[in-house]
Amino acid sequence: SGSAAAGTGAGAGERSGPEAKTASGGRSSGWPVMPPPDLPPRPVPRAPLTDVVPRRTLMIIAVVVVLAVIGTVLAIALSGDGEDGKGASGEGGGKTVATASSSGDTKGDKADGTRTDSGETQPAPSGSASDSKPGGGANGSADEGGTGGGKGTAAESTHQGDQGYSIGLPKGWKYRSTGAAGDRFTGPDGQKLLIAWTSTPKGDPVADWKNQERFMVRAQYQKIRIEKVDYRGWNTADWEFTYTDGGTKYRTIDRGFVVDDRQGYALMYTAKAAGWDDASRKETWRTLTTTFEPKS
Repeated sequence: SGSAAAGTGAGAGERSGPEAKTASGGRSSGWPVMPPPDLPPRPVPRAPLTDVVPRRTLMIIAVVVVLAVIGTVLAIALSGDGEDGKGASGEGGGKTVATASSSGDTKGDKADGTRTDSGETQPAPSGSASDSKPGGGANGSADEGGTGGGKGTAAESTHQGDQGYSIGLPKGWKYRSTGAAGDRFTGPDGQKLLIAWTSTPKGDPVADWKNQERFMVRAQYQKIRIEKVDYRGWNTADWEFTYTDGGTKYRTIDRGFVVDDRQGYALMYTAKAAGWDDASRKETWRTLTTTFEPKS
């Protein structure tokens, strides 16, 4: 998720020789490009603006500018907060509905995925035995989300994002806002989730996470791991780390996966580090990853 830097070429420099011709077909303007040493530059007389543009025209321009400024202010005031009103692709936050049963069943398509800067695609094998940390490495774990569909999870409601994805939310979780980074959710005891997506996913989520790590600026950031993991058959990598905010230590797992060549997602889940090994926290992560379904 880096960006190409624009460079400057030699052609941007000062021309010389045959190319140093003026716009008048090569004839000298009578004024040197650089003033001779020890002589001040010859001043160029400037005509008053009213001599060039009629006063009536200037008044019309001023009125148009004032009206444009007023219109812009009104548009901003009426549109509300753009950060919360639009998502990573300029869409709203969607809707959350109560799940018919505690299973948190959702509908979706395995041809989709999520990522903050990359995309992910593929089928969906089930996870293996649970691990002490969500993610658990390349062999997968029950914490990683299983086969999808949401059966047997703690989902109490289902959120349908305007991007097209859906996800089951455990008790106490709520959709909060949609911004340039994606859709944000909050849960009990300071838990947070950011769902991001892209239509131009990168093919190597591990390399992409490592590239993004170079720009990490969170206070007291410490990497735990960046590694490829098995997650429902999609090309997936976890970036797990800790950081401190307001004197509290948090732990985050950012799961980026490519669903197909035009869909990538990321599930960025954060909780207090002190309670990271709690069974309820592990079940929350399992519910989020299991119930997530990409755009179909």
